[in-house]
Amino acid sequence: MSMGNPIMSLLANNTLTGENFPKWKSNINIVLVNENNRFVLIEECPPIPPANVAYDVREQYDRWIASNNKAKAYMLASMSDALRSKMEAKECAFEIMESLQEMFGQQSKQARHESTRKYTNARMILGTHVRDHVMQMTNYFSEAKMHGVVIDEGTQLLNELQTFEAISGLVKNKAEANIVDKPNSSKGELAHTSVHRLTRRIGEEDRGVERTSATCKS
Repeated sequence: MSMGNPIMSLLANNTLTGENFPKWKSNINIVLVNENNRFVLIEECPPIPPANVAYDVREQYDRWIASNNKAKAYMLASMSDALRSKMEAKECAFEIMESLQEMFGQQSKQARHESTRKYTNARMILGTHVRDHVMQMTNYFSEAKMHGVVIDEGTQLLNELQTFEAISGLVKNKAEANIVDKPNSSKGELAHTSVHRLTRRIGEEDRGVERTSATCKS
């Protein structure tokens, strides 16, 4: 199987070993949908047609066989040697998928639950750098997607809002602390005096602008 095609590289870069079953299954579906062959995973093989059958019936059977063989090749070529030895005797692609689902389905279900829990319950901790929190949320989101979790836009928006509220709270608390704490050193007094002078200067400049504006109007 040639992996030169970018679509095929999805399989080459994600060989099935067990824990990555959800991601592998998703990639298989993408490849088969791209080639219009995914129907072999949901449709049973048509009965072998007799010799004198109509052309369209024979064509339907031949198409299913060709698509099934291609799907099997993709699946077997993109799994570990140990799994391949267990699956290569199966005749149909959907039989391979069913067997893998039985082997790893429960495990992947638990992984999906855990990755979803980590993403939805993540909160920004006091003292955490904003960049670190965003990176952590991105990792949780990527992990959930890898396990096949579809996180709706509402949940994403809620988590972003909670992050914003956490950041706003940190800024507010810091600002309140600066207002409440009186300067107790020469540096603090100097800063306080500088702010007072700057505020007074801005007020004087504003009044000067008002006087100039009034003169121009007159």
